[in-house]
Amino acid sequence: MFCSPQILARPAPKPTAGGGLTPTTFDGASVSNVTLSNGNLTATRNNTSVGGAQSIAAKGTGKFYWEVVVGASHANTDFIGIASPTAGYFVCVNGNDGTGIWLGDGRTPSNGSPTGVLGAANAPGTVIRNAYDAGNKKFWQAVNGGLWEGSGTADPTTNTGGRTQTNATMQPLVAFATNGSPQVGDNYTANFGAAAFTFSVPSGFTAGWPP
Repeated sequence: MFCSPQILARPAPKPTAGGGLTPTTFDGASVSNVTLSNGNLTATRNNTSVGGAQSIAAKGTGKFYWEVVVGASHANTDFIGIASPTAGYFVCVNGNDGTGIWLGDGRTPSNGSPTGVLGAANAPGTVIRNAYDAGNKKFWQAVNGGLWEGSGTADPTTNTGGRTQTNATMQPLVAFATNGSPQVGDNYTANFGAAAFTFSVPSGFTAGWPP
């Protein structure tokens, strides 16, 4: 049977992949100083210049959840987050544009200035949770199972807290910086909904990022 008592008794099952959608990947045409692998879901820096990768699709409507796993990160302002399709990688790692987390110290730049701290997130295996509500122009992040935005009140399901965006149309982005000790081979792997997520999808959000 599909609904056995053992399955129903589990207190916190992992969400299924993608909610029936065909998820996006990183866009091979968008990469700079990065090599894509793993079905274009893993972005690996191939030199120590600024670089990165964007997803194929930008979204201006809807609510979406995705995760990015840190494989290795050594530059102070290596970046995981969202940006407008034309923002570029340099402005994300130097804090002039984009909204996300700098992995070295966990600061959270947003539209040109750091707004908070989630804590260092550069250890291998760290999961960055991301939730974007395009209709309300709000973005939330959390490190592993930590609090959204590092706050006990921030919550994507109730549109509480979060960082307000100046542009509704955004797309997932990862970027590699030069400050600190960047290393060839630093890498991130995105889960845009092709596999089960490590953490629960916020209620009302699409489980993944469609193309």
